[in-house]
Amino acid sequence: MHDADVPDDSPTTGAASSAAASSGARPDDATATGPTRTPRAEVRERLLTAGAAVFAEHGVHEARLDDVAARAGFSKGAVYSNFSSKEDLLAQVMQRATNLVLGSLDDLVSEDVAATDIGDVVRTAFGRHDQSEQFALLSEFRGYAIRHPEFLPEFVRQRRVLQDGVARLVHLWFDAHPEVDPGMPLDVLSEALIGANVGLVFDAPALDGTNPGEVVATLVEAVIRQR
Repeated sequence: MHDADVPDDSPTTGAASSAAASSGARPDDATATGPTRTPRAEVRERLLTAGAAVFAEHGVHEARLDDVAARAGFSKGAVYSNFSSKEDLLAQVMQRATNLVLGSLDDLVSEDVAATDIGDVVRTAFGRHDQSEQFALLSEFRGYAIRHPEFLPEFVRQRRVLQDGVARLVHLWFDAHPEVDPGMPLDVLSEALIGANVGLVFDAPALDGTNPGEVVATLVEAVIRQR
């Protein structure tokens, strides 16, 4: 990659600083009138959001970093200044998706765990996501990992992060509700929650009108019981 292909993280619009310099204006004037540099954290977040959308729409193989950059409002150089390759961007998109799911669950469970109903948590957590994009992304992650064995360890790592996070929250809820019998080992229940939701997400295109959160919550409520 040539240096000319790697500009800074500024938006693609304008170059007021260069224009000011060529016209003889003082550097302070250029700073005052030119566009401000987008904070690096914001650049990265916008690129991750754009990457998720492009991967979901076009698939990993057909996705182009130019399209990701354009969707985010930056030049291609901004992508390379934040990610080493398309595979690195894919891994970070997958990590972000995992963190978003766990963050949503954590917010639901941790706010007042003693007063939280597990059925309501499951309904909200698994029923409020955009299932079409979630399905497309999950399909791409899995398919890419199967076709590219070098990416499989990253997929497995992220799956374990998700599993550990869900297990932690399941243990947290049942520790706060000793009067409830989960009906199975908690780690098995955690796996079942993820497996049921993933299966429903994959089947969503054929299950018109089905709410995955409602289905998984119904299963949980059928299994647990008062001691």
